[in-house]
Amino acid sequence: MLVGAVLTVPLGLGLYYAVRPIHNRLAATALTFRLLEAALGLLSTLTAFTAVKTELAHSSFGQAALDLAHWTDATLFGAFVFTIGSTIFFYLFVRSGYIPRILAWWGLFASVVAFAACAMHLLQPQFPAMTWYAWVPMLLAETSTGLWLLLKSLKVAD
Repeated sequence: MLVGAVLTVPLGLGLYYAVRPIHNRLAATALTFRLLEAALGLLSTLTAFTAVKTELAHSSFGQAALDLAHWTDATLFGAFVFTIGSTIFFYLFVRSGYIPRILAWWGLFASVVAFAACAMHLLQPQFPAMTWYAWVPMLLAETSTGLWLLLKSLKVAD
């Protein structure tokens, strides 16, 4: 979890710089959500350490951080924040034409499905947010887009 939280930062920055020419404010908003996702993951991971937990318990800010990290839906809220950033980034990829349209549209669809599942669970806790039908499309979209970007790079018009 710690590695995932830390690696989210360069990933978000790379995506931001890629789609910034399309719409600067939307790209910055998406980056903000990805950085918030990383911060939530880092907080959740670090508060599992007893020494960190002990130090944080001595201040009101630290106690608030511990309460957030131990909130039963903290991980789901991190996933919810992730889906917002992902939806915006894939929307910008749809508008840009930088990656094949099918990948961009699939990513946008998968992000919206995962967002809906997370939102439904936050509103109705009995709704299962972490189910395969909500996250397999996202897994396929993120993996295929990542592979495309690694192997083919961005198709930027001159």
